[in-house]
Amino acid sequence: MIRRKFIYGTGAFISVVSTLGIIIAVNYLLFRTDIRFDVTQGKYHTVSAHTVRVLNSVEDEIEIIGFFKETGIDRGGFQDLVKEYSRSNDNIKVNLINPDKEPGIAKKYGVKEYGSVVIAGGDKVVKLRLTDPITGGILNNSEEEITNAILKLTRESEKTIYFLSGHGQRDMGDSVDAEGLGLLRKTILDEGYNVKEFFILRGEELPSKNSILLVAAPQKAFSLKEIQYIKNYLNRGGRAIFMIEPRSGNEIASVLKGYGFELFDDVIIDPSSKLEGGGDIAPIVSDYPYHEITEDFRFATIFPYSRSIDVVGGFNSTVLANTGEYSWSETDFELFNEGVAQKEESDNAGPLGVAAVGENPEHGRIAVFGSVDFVSNIFLEFSGNRDFFLNTLNWVSGDENLISIRPKVVNTGNITITSKQVNLIFLFTVVMIPAVILFSGLAIWWKRTRL
Repeated sequence: MIRRKFIYGTGAFISVVSTLGIIIAVNYLLFRTDIRFDVTQGKYHTVSAHTVRVLNSVEDEIEIIGFFKETGIDRGGFQDLVKEYSRSNDNIKVNLINPDKEPGIAKKYGVKEYGSVVIAGGDKVVKLRLTDPITGGILNNSEEEITNAILKLTRESEKTIYFLSGHGQRDMGDSVDAEGLGLLRKTILDEGYNVKEFFILRGEELPSKNSILLVAAPQKAFSLKEIQYIKNYLNRGGRAIFMIEPRSGNEIASVLKGYGFELFDDVIIDPSSKLEGGGDIAPIVSDYPYHEITEDFRFATIFPYSRSIDVVGGFNSTVLANTGEYSWSETDFELFNEGVAQKEESDNAGPLGVAAVGENPEHGRIAVFGSVDFVSNIFLEFSGNRDFFLNTLNWVSGDENLISIRPKVVNTGNITITSKQVNLIFLFTVVMIPAVILFSGLAIWWKRTRL
């Protein structure tokens, strides 16, 4: 009996020690190799593909300096985030400074607040403020802020988006009105571009290098002089983005036909989009023909109040996004104005193109969208709209290496439970489970004493 108990006890002891040994060894190996597993649904603790692409382009040393207290939620969150940057590229150096202990460094960079972050490369410096005053941690968009700062430091030359004005276009300075383009302007600036207003009739010249012309939903007709100016710009290899919504910009549509794009005089109707949260005139798009811009792009986009676009043969142009098979091209505007749309045999049936790109013989690049509302304040953050536009912009500007999905913003998931549910959880986890374990152990002990 004693020998049997000794064998059982020795076996149990060896099993426990072996299990603990394996756990300790695995943890040690994971610690030494710095392996991490991000099991969050949105991969919120892993830097985005966009950040990885930006970091892959960094060839010179960049230092990220965080000015935080010795302890704090913001310091820990910042440290976890920037570790991912240094893991991705050895040229990224990270340094945490307590400004109380090293005031000289803080003074050098003009830092006066905790939570400030300095990103320095060569003779360029970008300062950020990442502490969230409400939560005490770092801001949800901290990765985006840091990545954009690195992007600004590493661009060899500054590129400028010239927003064409003077024809009733949307307001690029309006971040409040639903139809404004203020958020789009901020997004473009965050991507590392400059944004300037441009008037052709003032006699201003558009630089031939490092410039992209943006024409967003003109409402007034262009003069012959303006049309010729735009054609000359495109003919000498100019880069441009056109957003021409229905029943406007006909002269621009005529110009674009000469570069491989056909913009139809219609409005796209898609009743099936109502099932997905869109509307009859707000088709939701998930069909993206293969292109460098749409490779690995798996997000839905919405194109409210859009005209259809096709590409003309003989040109190096291609459609980027198509509506669903239940959509159609509505050309009866009289009926449409009365709030009625009916599919007729003469109407073109879906899929219908809503975005297209092309490259002319002089290596200029052009993007054409049938809607401007898809980048308005109210729709820019819808699913993949922002990434789709920025990827297209990066392709047009020649920054193909930046085509990717941007950093995600963490959305905190909340669960609401009643007091009865709290009591059930307490009873199950604190009383029932320990009781089962206790009585199971007692039963096994009693059984073994009877042997």
